[in-house]
Amino acid sequence: MTIPFTLEGADQEGSTAEGELYNPLIDGREGGVGQNTYTQPRFEPYPVLLPFINATYGNAINQDASAGGTPVNINDGGDNVYWTGSSIIGSSVDFTSTTQAFSGTQSVRANSPSLNDVWEFDKGSSQDLTNYSSITGQIYVNRRWTAGDSVAVFGYDSGTASTIGNQVLLEDYIDEFTFGSWQGFAIPLSDMGLTGETIDAFRFMQVGADSQTGDFFLDIFRIEETGTGIEFKTFHEGKDIYLAKSLVVSLEDALSGTLADGAGITPFNPQSILGVSSLTIGLNIKIVKDGIPTFSGTVSTLSDLMAIGFKTTNQWSNGTNSMVTFQLDFSETLFLRRKNTLDYVSVTVNDDLSGLTRFNATLRGATVPR
Repeated sequence: MTIPFTLEGADQEGSTAEGELYNPLIDGREGGVGQNTYTQPRFEPYPVLLPFINATYGNAINQDASAGGTPVNINDGGDNVYWTGSSIIGSSVDFTSTTQAFSGTQSVRANSPSLNDVWEFDKGSSQDLTNYSSITGQIYVNRRWTAGDSVAVFGYDSGTASTIGNQVLLEDYIDEFTFGSWQGFAIPLSDMGLTGETIDAFRFMQVGADSQTGDFFLDIFRIEETGTGIEFKTFHEGKDIYLAKSLVVSLEDALSGTLADGAGITPFNPQSILGVSSLTIGLNIKIVKDGIPTFSGTVSTLSDLMAIGFKTTNQWSNGTNSMVTFQLDFSETLFLRRKNTLDYVSVTVNDDLSGLTRFNATLRGATVPR
């Protein structure tokens, strides 16, 4: 950057000679009339596509990440006797609510917890997590969960009265603003710092509140033995700044398309992921800046994609295979800093999508010099 400054004449206050070059930012002399000119090199952005990649599976998102083995049941609202639910701070949680249930007749209801309220599910003995991969469950957000409300989940050791691992935020693994329907969630134990650890309880804590907090139900809460979310991530590895404009998702399956009176090919049922029915847990889409999720959404059907704001940009069928492409245009440009692994966008698979012929995702944008 250059800062040229030229005096107009010798008789101006602060000058010593006619036409002398003079920079007040350097020599500190007062007076004079002039013009500061700031310049920078000309740059032209160039388009770059960033695919979503996993170190093991490359860009093929159509993987089987479903849970398997023998789970450890934690709590299902009292339909069965598993770990004991109890309030530690506050009294806003009903551990045998009959208002909503994903399975059976009961679930756990947290109805407007106060800030710092804590409730837990206690096994009453030690639970070794060495051979387990994640915790899963079903959640039904009934009402009032607004921006600013936040619920932490963490492992606990009653013997030492201490948190084991680290807290994660429940809203980072669900679509907390989808009210009135059950949705699955899966939280890898690695995210919680619990891989190989031993606990005797899981605790929930209301850590953020915007006026009155949410009203939600939990059901079928358990520890999974095998299977964990497979995360496909994209971040900028180049030397320049990346300006992301849109996110493109492409799905293909062995389905025959249909033509409806020449209106165009309709190769998909919006209540499915092509031939895969509504997902149990769903895809988790995240935008992360400085290591903090700024957006988190759960997708169980193609309708969920469209509800987030994705638009159909392409669809075709050759009578044997069908493909559909969705694109989400960002309302504001998403900046990804160079070689910064704390700035990224990710898609996490939590179900069996291996039945799809193809599933890829790409960020579209351009790079500019720093």
